Amino acid sequence: MNTMPEGTLKALADHGSIDTILPADGGDCEEIPDQFAKTGINVNEVAAQLQDEGAKSFVKPWNDLMDVIAFKSAALRKVS
Repeated sequence: MNTMPEGTLKALADHGSIDTILPADGGDCEEIPDQFAKTGINVNEVAAQLQDEGAKSFVKPWNDLMDVIAFKSAALRKVS
């Protein structure tokens, strides 16, 4: 079962690229939020919004997975 929203996959396919992985030391990860903040982006607000939207997008797939597990568990109990 895939828990990544289809819209996320499509957006990556249309606009993204995966070139390298993040270095073990985090690379310039501390500098990037500062660059955003300098342009007037409220990094904390964006982070909170992303966390909220991300959590909400996983609720349905999680519930679907739990339903499948419950269904299969019930089926196994009937066989026993």
